[in-house]
Formats: sequence, structure tokens, C-alpha cells
Amino acid sequence: MVYFETKNLTFTYPQSSKKALDNVDLNIKQGEFVLIMGKSGSGKSTLLRLLKKEISPVGDISGDIDVNCEPIGFVGQNPETSFVCENVRGELAFALENQGLSNDEITVKIGETASFFNLNNILDKKIDELSGGEKATVCIASSMIYDTKALLLDEPLSQLDPKSVITVSSLLKRINEELGVTIVIVSHSSEDFIDYCDKLIILEDGKIICNDKPDNVKFNEELLFYFPICTRIFDERPLNVKTAVNLAGRLKQKDVLADNEDEKPSVILKNVSFAYSKNDKDILSRLNFKAYKSKINCIIGSNASGKTTLLKIIAQIKKQYSGKVKLYGKCAYMPQNVKYLFTKDTVKEEIRADTAAKLGIAECLNQHPFDLSGGQAQKLAFGILLEQDADIFLLDEPTKAFDEFSKLEVKKLLFDLKNQGKSIIMVSHDLDFVGDVADYVSFLSDAIISKAGSRREVFSSLNFYTTQVRRITKRYLESAVSMGDIV
Repeated sequence: MVYFETKNLTFTYPQSSKKALDNVDLNIKQGEFVLIMGKSGSGKSTLLRLLKKEISPVGDISGDIDVNCEPIGFVGQNPETSFVCENVRGELAFALENQGLSNDEITVKIGETASFFNLNNILDKKIDELSGGEKATVCIASSMIYDTKALLLDEPLSQLDPKSVITVSSLLKRINEELGVTIVIVSHSSEDFIDYCDKLIILEDGKIICNDKPDNVKFNEELLFYFPICTRIFDERPLNVKTAVNLAGRLKQKDVLADNEDEKPSVILKNVSFAYSKNDKDILSRLNFKAYKSKINCIIGSNASGKTTLLKIIAQIKKQYSGKVKLYGKCAYMPQNVKYLFTKDTVKEEIRADTAAKLGIAECLNQHPFDLSGGQAQKLAFGILLEQDADIFLLDEPTKAFDEFSKLEVKKLLFDLKNQGKSIIMVSHDLDFVGDVADYVSFLSDAIISKAGSRREVFSSLNFYTTQVRRITKRYLESAVSMGDIV
């Protein structure tokens, strides 16, 4: 049975001359696990939202959309914006109460759902006390609690640490396998679903350029960049790390180049401690940290480890209760939710036209910033920072909404800033990107920087919280952590 079908679907946003979707023909069958990919602004999120009429975007639409299943669950890019209750139990009960179920029926539903999603120990926890992975799980559970037939997810892993990514991706596969729920996921990263999904759909400029099983298209060079690193490294095109490890013995690594530059600090933190209130546990405890000019300095760590707090202390948004912070220049800060930076009604009021052209969003000048795709919004945020003439750029998850192509643009931008003598301090869960671009990496855990050094030194010392290249090659190569480290 076909659950979703579109014919000649075309959609254009208000005040935009560019079609977000252009004659899209698509069908998704009952029980399928579908991965939708594409460059930033290619129409992925637009297509996903059009499959659920309650959240369909406003604009000019033509063609047909046929939906043959109800109810349909939806999980957006930022779970924070979907919560309506104070604690987990209330969040699960909310949808059921709106359906008019009795208290006894609600109790049974909550108990069953909590057991399946392993939420029993956090049912009475406040939402703001949950980790990123727990919030994502609660969001998915809330969408599934009323016998959902299909689940639509927009970048569900983009704000999660590696451990939470494994937890949530495994949960989605389990929902599909054990409950037969149709899963449709929009994602910029294919690593966690490419070897499992039934269908890979790739959009480009609003048109479908791929609609097939990954195994059938993995040898297509034009599509290779949509596949994970483990697939790109080897001619055999393995779809998972397990298979890639068996091929890694043939690889060789490049030598580690010594950095003989006289490094000058841009930021120094000494014995910094921070807690949100007097009686709370320290988020940071006598932490020491140093970043350097003309370098890309990256901070990694799990959800809720204190990375964002550390960045806000450097930005002087938060104040430590003890310790010293020394800044050697003006800071520009990009928050994790870049919409906090948007204060105008159009993109052209936020940044200059030449800045927009440099970042590849010139066609968006007349759009409202809140109407941009996730990737376009990130680029606008970069533009706002670039026009501040800062010395130190503080970036919180700057690649979270970017596809692999956009990440190459970000890499070039960061290298340009570095070559201009700027200091970049970046917090990120995107370990593969960090492993590719960082000069220095600091691993934040247990309220302190527990490991700091060059990217190859740090990632080579970690077994779990490391890059995909390191996971593939660690049995054979001493310190290869990115594709650029491999001969």
C-alpha cells in the first residue's frame, strides 16, 4: 500500500522567484524506511512538511499530494520548540488528553510507551533537565504514542553527540522493524541510515536526482559525496564501518607535520568554575583552556558536558563565579540557535549583498530570515558575524544544518579567517568535520578539559569519541583521523 504519493508537485515560497520543489514525483510505501538527502536549500524540509498538511508551509503549490495514512507523527530539527509541558509524563499525556482518552487509558498508554522507549526512569524529570538524546527520545515517543502509522523526521540527529546518535538511530530502526511504522527521515548525513534504508532520495534544486536503493547507486561518482566516509575511501564502496575495517589494512598514513610557528594566545581561561545557581553542581570546575590566534580551536564533548556554557563564558554572556578569563581581541558569537541573531524582516537588511553573494545566499535577499532553510539560516548567521569585524569567532555547532558540500564552503571560510590572523573557537558534535579542519582539539568531560592537543593527537587517543576514519583505521594506522591523513 502506498502511504505517500506526489505527482508533478511544485512549490514556491512567498517573495521568492525560485521553486523550492519542481515537478516532484514520489511514492513511499507502507513500512518503508526512506532517507531524503540533498544540499542546503534543495527542498528536503519543504517536501517533508508538505506530507503532513497541519504543518505544510505557506506558498504557491501545484500538482498532487495523496496521503493514505493517519495519524502521522512529526519530529522537527529542534526538539526544544515542540515541548509544551514541564515534565516527560505531561509531554506524553498531552496528545492523549487532546484525543479525549480517559485517565485509565492514558495511564496504560504512558506505561506502555515508557517501557518501549526506556523512559520509566525519567518520567517525572523536567524537560530542561534532560540530555539531548533523552529530549530526542521523548520527542519521538510523544509522536508515536497514539498508534502512529508514519513518522516524519527533519534532521533528528543534527544536535546530538555520538553516543546519543547511536541511541536515537537505533531506536528509529527498531520502530520500523518491530512496529512496521513507515519512517521518512531528512538528513544531511547518511552514515547512520545508509546501510539500513529501503530507499535513498536525493534532491537538487527542488528536483529528485536519485530515487533508488543505496546499493544500486553507490558506484555513481556524481552521488558519491552523499555517502559516508567509509564508502568514499574504498573502491568497493562499503556502506558501513564494519565492512570498511576489513579493507583498511591496505591504507597508509601521511606523516605528521611539525608546527614550528610561534603561537600567540587569543583566549586564556585559568581555574574557571561555573554553576547556574549556588546549590547546583558545577558545570565547569577549575577549568583551564587556551586558544590561539590564526588557529581553528575546537571543543568536543557529550551533550550537557558544558561546551556551550564554556563558549558563553568566553563571549561574556555568562560569568564564572571563580577563575580568570583573558581575551586578546573582540569576539563575535554564533549561538546554537542562529535565529537569535535575526532581528530584521529581510535577509538584505541583515547583511550586505556582497556578503550574501560570498556565502551563496544572494537569491534569498528578499526573504524573511525565518523562512530560510536550516543551511541558509546558518550561512546568514555567518554573514552577520563576518560583518562584525571581530578578532575571535565563537561558533556553537556551526555545521549542524550543513550538507557535505556546504561544509566544504565552511572549511574554506574558516581557513580564510585563519589566514587573516583570526582565532576560531568552535564547539561541535561533528567529529569528522573537526578532525578535518581543527588545529587544536579540547575534549571537555567531567567539568574540565581532560585532553587537549593537535587534532591527530587527541582523536588518536580516543577510542569511542573519535572520527570515522580513526574508527576504520586504528588497527592499522597510528594517527590517521581524516581522509586528508591517508595516502
